[in-house]
Amino acid sequence: MRDQGRARPLFALVSAVAAAAALASSSGLAVAQSDMEKQAQCELSFIRDTRSPMAIQYIRSACNWLALNGDSLLNERNKGYYVCLVQQLSGVQANEAAAAVISACRTSNPL
Repeated sequence: MRDQGRARPLFALVSAVAAAAALASSSGLAVAQSDMEKQAQCELSFIRDTRSPMAIQYIRSACNWLALNGDSLLNERNKGYYVCLVQQLSGVQANEAAAAVISACRTSNPL
């Protein structure tokens, strides 16, 4: 019973901190959700028929980069590489083919 007495104030403190953090970062939360949604939509669009674990990993990383940086003019130079990855790796069946595509994207779009 003593443990319940300690848990209540701790729970109240954690709840208060969580509420304050939510209020302080409500605009950041909306942006994060939007970025998460962009990444999820990208992954759904490009991973579909892909069987290569390497291709899937690179598509997920590229979708993450595009969701976070794709609209930034500062990153415009790198964008082509990540777009190449998601488009060309989609549907790749073997890691050997994925490696060849990654190399070609890197050569076509140097970072």
